[in-house]
Parts: sequence; C-alpha cells; structure tokens
Amino acid sequence: MRAGFGVVCAAAVVPLCACFVAKPSLAALAPRSSSAAASRSSRPTCLTMAELVHTLDDKVIRGPLQPVSNFILVKIRDSASLTTGGIVLPDQSIDKPSEGEVVATGPGRSHPHTAELIPMCVAPGQRVMYSKYSGKKVKYDGLDHTLITDDDLLLVYEGEKPTAANLKMIRDQVLVKITRSEGRTDTGIVISAQTAGKELKSEGQVVAVGPGRTASNGQLTPCYVQPGEFVKFREYAGIEITLESESYAVVRMVDCLSKWSA
Repeated sequence: MRAGFGVVCAAAVVPLCACFVAKPSLAALAPRSSSAAASRSSRPTCLTMAELVHTLDDKVIRGPLQPVSNFILVKIRDSASLTTGGIVLPDQSIDKPSEGEVVATGPGRSHPHTAELIPMCVAPGQRVMYSKYSGKKVKYDGLDHTLITDDDLLLVYEGEKPTAANLKMIRDQVLVKITRSEGRTDTGIVISAQTAGKELKSEGQVVAVGPGRTASNGQLTPCYVQPGEFVKFREYAGIEITLESESYAVVRMVDCLSKWSA
C-alpha cells in the first residue's frame, strides 16, 4: 500500500439468506424507471433454512418432497374423533384415516399407448377423501402423510368435513345415495341391514358426477349419467362412504350398468 492514500480493504462474510440494510447513496434516492422496478421485483427472494431443509421418516432431506408421475402427497387428517358427549375415541375404535389435505402433486401420468399427458385433477391445498388402506405412509416434517395415486381419490371437498353440499367429484367418479332395505328370515323375523352383514346395495340415486375421464387422445369423455337419475352398478364395485349419517357409494362411470328416471 502506498503511503498517503489511506486505502483500507475489508472483507466481510455474509451468512446464507441474511438480510441487511445499507445506507442509501444519493443515486439510490433518485427516482427509478418502471423497468428497473420490475427487474427488482422479479428477483428471487431468500429462503430460510426451515424452508430449505425437511425431514422424511426422521431423516433430513434437502428441499421439499416432490411426488412424481400421478402420485400425490397428502397430509393425513387426525384420526381422533369426538362423540356427541365429547369423549375422545382411540384409534382402535374407528376406521383408519381416509381424508387429508393435498401438499404436493406430480405432473400427471402419461398414457401407456399414446404418451399423452393426463393432468392431475387436484391441487395443493385441497382437501380430499381417498380409498382406505391405499398408498404408502410416510412421516414428513414430523407429521403423518401418505403417498397415493390419483386413482385412489374419491372426491374433493371444502370445509371441515365432507358433506353432500360441499363436495366435488373428480374424473369419472359418480356419487350414489344408496338405501338399505330390511330383510326377513325364514321364520318371518325382520332383520336390519347391519345384522344381515352390511351388504352394499348396488343401486341408488345419483347425487353428483365428475367431469369425465380423459381418453387416450387427451380429450374428455363426459359422464353418461346425471344427478337425479337412478343407476344400477356392478356388485362390489362401489366404495361405501358415510356423509352426515347417510350411506353413499362412490362408483366409476364404467361400472354403471343401467339408469332410469323416477
């Protein structure tokens, strides 16, 4: 360093994603053009370490978990339930969770014959109901999640719990309200459907339908049954669900055999 110039050089190490405010210069205080403001707003924002680091089955992973193909990451809804008297039921006394919130989805599945991309029918943030015992359970960021496919989905709903008024069917799924008829033994004793073995009746009235199924060419094939019609579907093809103490069945359009009007 040459004497008399008084030049001092200092090096500072800035930690990752640290934010600091520097004293503005006169040039910085001058008005800037709209293009400069747009360029400034388009710059990527800093992410915290909590947003960059996640855990999967108690192991640290870098970045968020991203499903592939038509897989969906769903945060499982708490299976604890309250009775009308406020008593918390243990997990052993109720069905396994079949509801949750979508955290992330893959891009979709490619058709095996045409390679046409079939887009996903749900988006992060939506609440869904899916088939019981399906998927692969994982512990993501310390919470119970499951990885399912879009074929495991039954319906999408808004609010705290699904009802016939706040749900929406997906793909070619059809929601049918079923009725359970009482039976009689050989001696004429009337028995309820629960006593008779809870056999699902394979007919009922259509309540809601999905938009249809995506064909191999990417075009949508609409459902050929409509709400208000009555249908008969294949035995054991429906998945029984309960909405507001009423029995319903979720069946696919291709499993509907016939329809009629009341």
